[in-house]
Amino acid sequence: MRLLHRVLIAIGLVAPLCRGLAQSSPSLAELRWVAAETKMGRFVIVLGERAFVGGYGTPGLEVWTYPLQLVRHYWVSFQVDGDTAEFDGRALLCGIEQTPTATTRTYEGRGFTVRERVFVPVDLPAATISYAIEGSRPLIITVHFTPSLNLMWPGAVGGQEIHWDSTHSAYTLDEPSHRFRGAIVSPQIVAHEQTQNNRRDSEFERSMSFVVRAAPGEGGAATIAFAGASTADEVPLSIARSLLAKRGDYETRALGRYAGLHVIDISTPDTNVNRALRWAQVTLEQAWACNPQLGCGLLAGYGPSRGARRPQYAWFFAGDGLVAVDALMREGAYARARDELAFIMRYQNKRTGAIWHELSQSAGFLDWEHAYPYMFVHVDISFDFLNTLRDYVETTGDVAFAKAHWASIRAAYGYCRSSIPAGRTLPEIPAGQQGRDEQDPQRDELTLSLASVAASQSFASLARVTGHEAMADTARRASIAAREAIRPAYYDARTRQWASGHLRSGTAVKGLTSSLIALLHERLLTEPEQRELLNALVSPPYRAPWGIRSTPSDSPLYDPDSYARGSVWAIGTADATMALYEAGDWSAATALWRDLVPWFELDSPGHMHEVLNGDAFVPERESVPDQSWSSAAFLSSAVRGMLGLQLDAAKRQLRIAPRLPAEWDTVRVWHIALAGAEVNLALHRSRNILQLDVENSGPAMTIVLSPPPATGQVNRVELGSGVRLMSMPTSSRDGDLVVMCPSRGGCHLSLHLAAAP
Repeated sequence: MRLLHRVLIAIGLVAPLCRGLAQSSPSLAELRWVAAETKMGRFVIVLGERAFVGGYGTPGLEVWTYPLQLVRHYWVSFQVDGDTAEFDGRALLCGIEQTPTATTRTYEGRGFTVRERVFVPVDLPAATISYAIEGSRPLIITVHFTPSLNLMWPGAVGGQEIHWDSTHSAYTLDEPSHRFRGAIVSPQIVAHEQTQNNRRDSEFERSMSFVVRAAPGEGGAATIAFAGASTADEVPLSIARSLLAKRGDYETRALGRYAGLHVIDISTPDTNVNRALRWAQVTLEQAWACNPQLGCGLLAGYGPSRGARRPQYAWFFAGDGLVAVDALMREGAYARARDELAFIMRYQNKRTGAIWHELSQSAGFLDWEHAYPYMFVHVDISFDFLNTLRDYVETTGDVAFAKAHWASIRAAYGYCRSSIPAGRTLPEIPAGQQGRDEQDPQRDELTLSLASVAASQSFASLARVTGHEAMADTARRASIAAREAIRPAYYDARTRQWASGHLRSGTAVKGLTSSLIALLHERLLTEPEQRELLNALVSPPYRAPWGIRSTPSDSPLYDPDSYARGSVWAIGTADATMALYEAGDWSAATALWRDLVPWFELDSPGHMHEVLNGDAFVPERESVPDQSWSSAAFLSSAVRGMLGLQLDAAKRQLRIAPRLPAEWDTVRVWHIALAGAEVNLALHRSRNILQLDVENSGPAMTIVLSPPPATGQVNRVELGSGVRLMSMPTSSRDGDLVVMCPSRGGCHLSLHLAAAP
């Protein structure tokens, strides 16, 4: 009876917030980010599923049609028609406008403005670069480039040739077998460099140039098309000409790619946060690429080749793909997550069950698995695969996928178990292979051992839902045993320190932030140990204003520009954010998460670098300007951490544990995909009241609301019409509020908290 007295049915309270739920943000296709060029230059990144144009102003752009690099060091110079002075365009770059489908760079010269627009269609191995000018006279634009027609590293092509085709105003690129071909086409070419063989300048990969003429006004633009092919059924010259003739149609298709994405949409009072979240979703879509020989999957990121024909990290990496799958699930892109998991399993080691690490775009032409040491070098990926697959099945309810791929799941778990030496409980890294730490190869790692605890749990869950109860029980016991073995193996009671791992000599490795964060995730610390660690993570040695350092600045190993010994990783910071949320330090977690927002404007607008310097808000020397897992981890930590959204499709349950910045009073979330239905919600917070409005397009669903930490008692709960109370806490620290929301309608609840004296 006391519980009933604290519940009030309040039908009239449903309307105010629900009115705004039907109006989500504009589509991703409408995003635009305008920024000034910087002294160091901004990275250009334009992506389709089969091609990529990217690079800095210096040394210039690269054009790729997977798996081929067509040209590199692409840049332009300008000459006003009738004048003799020529201007280096690289010195005139002043601004950039980024959209999901194109990038426009602006050049400002004396008496003229040039807008260079780079566009890549959705599914053609092709791209265009066009020039529109503003001024009183036409411009002569000299295009400088180095032809390549070469496979992505470590593949290689020999005997390349370049020819001028006067009939089509084009350069054609070829090699003796005619397997690899390319074309550079422009109707506006007015002069070109001769390409016939002679005793001077006959090297293929040398800088070349041609000239196009552009006039002011509509119809005066000059456009250059690039196309490449590595299959017999595609003709680059025909592809390039078709793209030029139907560019409007291809542009419309490219816009449709992003306009048609039906993914979660988060609106907060902070416009910078909203923009960062939307661009993180663009990055996830841009990571999807199709290789004619290998199939379609998620690439790890994009950066300059640095002279090595490897635009890091435009390879397929299974580990990076798993991080992206987590983000795809948080945004509701379940079909894409399923496709990536299937792609990963396609190249699983058939003999050992191991999940692969990396796959070059040129692997279809090489004995990649056996002749090169990269494919199965990482033992940790198989553990992560099981954890991600379990999360996928629980979030989506797609048990059929697990049943269809049971052999792969079982083989991956078998590989994980094979890494445990006879008579031992925790895994070890075989000689010649690596765990999570690539910089310091170890015999064993704390993070890998903790991953084995989770992987056995995940396999047990997958075995249970697919009808393999005996295997599930065995795996559950293995997880318990591994968990109990962690502290004796890695904790030094004398020094009260945890080891991050051990070298093959047995020497302990210490000081890696990632190991400490992993301990928080697995809840293996005592309360005093946890509090000490939480205090350390938010202290100046660990905490830079832009994230968490990989090694604290007071460590003798600290180097702020080292890849793994002092730099700040976006993915590591997002991981620390989640650990802080899970440990209950939500205020520090939310502040840390928001520190990632400025990363999106540091270099290429809307994209996140891989890793920054530990002492300054600048990229670390090896960092890639667009790392897919940086944006993916940022998005995941927003949905799972700040909003605390967790879905269980089998139970038709939505858990909400909001941990919002103190100054935010409202958050709206549209297009949450729950078991085939769409859910929208609005959360409003005043001093002592938390209101939640939900629109449910499907059958009845359960809402589990975990109130933000507070010191007050729960005075009462107000419920809208048709909402049924299942359980209610007595205070905000005493459990969750659970209600049943009716099918196909609105659902309102309001939690009233009384401040403690």
